[in-house]
Amino acid sequence: MRIERRAYPRRILLLASCSCALLLTGCVSYQAQPLREDSMLVENLQGLQYSIEKQQAAGLQQQHEINPADGLDLTETAIIAVLNNPGLKAERAKQNVAGAQLFAAGLLPDPQISANLDIPTGDTTGTVNAWGLGLGYDIIPLITRQARIDAQRQTQVQVNLSLLWQEWQVMQRARSLAIRSTLELNKMELLHKTRDLYLHRYDNSSRALKAGDITLDVNGTDLTALLDTYSQINQLEQTHNETRHQLRLLLGLASDVDLRFTLPSEPALLSRATAEKELKSFQQRRPDLLALQAGYHSQEAKVRTAVLSQFPSLSIGVTRAKDTGSLYTTGFGVSLNLPLFSGSRGAIAIERATREQLQLEYQTRLSQALTDVDRLLELQGIIALQQTRLKKYLPRLWAIVEKTRKAYKNSDIDALTFFNMEYTWVLKKLEEIDLEQAQWENSLALEAMLAIPGENRLPAVRNSNQQVAPKGQVQ
Repeated sequence: MRIERRAYPRRILLLASCSCALLLTGCVSYQAQPLREDSMLVENLQGLQYSIEKQQAAGLQQQHEINPADGLDLTETAIIAVLNNPGLKAERAKQNVAGAQLFAAGLLPDPQISANLDIPTGDTTGTVNAWGLGLGYDIIPLITRQARIDAQRQTQVQVNLSLLWQEWQVMQRARSLAIRSTLELNKMELLHKTRDLYLHRYDNSSRALKAGDITLDVNGTDLTALLDTYSQINQLEQTHNETRHQLRLLLGLASDVDLRFTLPSEPALLSRATAEKELKSFQQRRPDLLALQAGYHSQEAKVRTAVLSQFPSLSIGVTRAKDTGSLYTTGFGVSLNLPLFSGSRGAIAIERATREQLQLEYQTRLSQALTDVDRLLELQGIIALQQTRLKKYLPRLWAIVEKTRKAYKNSDIDALTFFNMEYTWVLKKLEEIDLEQAQWENSLALEAMLAIPGENRLPAVRNSNQQVAPKGQVQ
C-alpha cells in the first residue's frame, strides 16, 4: 500500500507535466521586429528592371516586356505603378490581416478546465482535503462556426477586390500623369521657341531704338511679349515640377530618376453604343462594385451568425471530485444561458441595420457609376467638338499670322496688332494641347468606370519629344 500511495502522486505529477508541455507546444513565441526607416523608392532603372523581372518570374498572368531605355508606353507605366507603388505595398499587407481573420474564424473553441481545492478548518477529525476537477466545452461556437467562416471568407474577397480597385486607380493615375508630363514638355517646347523669338525681336528693337530707327511703343510691345512668355514658362515649370514628382512617387521612383515616355498619337474614343453595351455587365467586372457585393454577402453571413447566437448558450462538461469525507465522485454538468432579457436581439438588430446600410451604399455607388459614365461620354463629345473647331480654324489663323509678319516687316501694320495676332496663335496652340490632355484623361477615366481594358484600343505610337508645331511655324 505504501508503494501505491507514492506512485499515485507521481502519476498525477506526470500527467500535469505532460499537459503543460502539450499546452506550451501550441504557443507562439515573441520575436521583435525593428521598424525599418529606409525609403522604398527605387534609385535607378536597373533596380526597377530587376524587380519587375522577379515579379514576372513569380507568376504574373500576363508578361509584358519592360524596357525603360526606349521610353515607357502606357502599359509599361501601369505595370511599374502596380508593382512598385509604395501605397499599394502597404495596402497588400491588409490581405494578410484578412487571411489571419479567416484562419481565426475557422479555429475550434478551446475546452475549459476548472479546478478547486477545499481545506477543512475547525474540528477536522475524520476529514480530508477536498478537491475537484472539471472539463467543459461551449457548444454555441460550433453552431456558428460555418457562418463565421463564410463571413470572413467574403471579407477576404472584399479586401482583395478593394485592393484590385486601388490598383486600377493607381494605373489610371500613373498613365494620366505620364500623358500630362509629356504634353507639358510639349507646351514647354512651344513656349521656349516663342520666348527665343520674342527675345531676338526685343534685342533687335532695343538696338533700333537706340539708333532712333523705331519708336518706344514698338520696343515696349516686344518687351511685353517677352515678359508674358516668361510668365507662362515660369508657371508651367512649377506645374511640371509638381507633375514630375507626383508621377515618380506613384511609380515608386526617386525624384532624380530620368524617365521618358512614348504615347499613342491620340486616344481612341469610345462610342455611346459600345459604352451602353458595356454598361449591361460592368457591375460584374468593376472591382469596387464586386467588393461592395462581397461586403454585403459577408454581412449576410454575420446576420446569420447573430441569429444562430440567439439560441441559449450551452456548455457541457464532466467533473471528478473528492469531498472532505474522502468520497470520490464523477459527474456530468450542463450550463444553459436563458435568453430572457437580451437573447442577442441587440446584436441581430445591429447586423441587420448594417446590412441595410451596405445595400444602400452599393446602390449609391452603382447610381454614381452610371452618372459618371454618362457625364464622361458627354464630355468626350464636347471635347471632340472643341478640338474639331480648333483644328479647322487654327491653320487659317496661322496663315494670317504669316501674312502679318510680312506686313510688320514692311511697317504696314503696327506692333501691337501684330503681337496680339501672333500671341493669340500661341495661346490657341497651347489650348490645343490642353484639349488633347483633357481628352486623354477623360478616355482613361471612362475605361476605368466601365472596367474595360484600353490596351487593345490604342493607335500608333508617338515619341514624347515629337514637335507639336509644324516646322517653320515658330522661328
